[in-house]
Amino acid sequence: MVGSCIEMHRRNHRSWPAIVARMSPECKVAWSAVASSHSAAVNFLRAKSPWAAFRDAGVLMEMADYAERNAIHPDPVHVQAVRISAIQLRFAAAGAIIRHARSR
Repeated sequence: MVGSCIEMHRRNHRSWPAIVARMSPECKVAWSAVASSHSAAVNFLRAKSPWAAFRDAGVLMEMADYAERNAIHPDPVHVQAVRISAIQLRFAAAGAIIRHARSR
């Protein structure tokens, strides 16, 4: 329990450059190239490594949390779209990981 509290504290105090540094190169390219279409970014990342996609989904959620906490006037529609994209990516990656484990 103490470990999870410490990790949450670290996560809440991480800077924007530190968050972006945790993204995979594929995620950075996909997210900057199709920032207007989050579903296209999710579909692109879903085709890559499921483990990287799973981790990138966590980074996207962290980005949404950071924007919500630190923006003067956060755009709730945009933040919600990023959260939904992150959840879709996390579920798709988890499904791919499970399918890969079952095929062994």
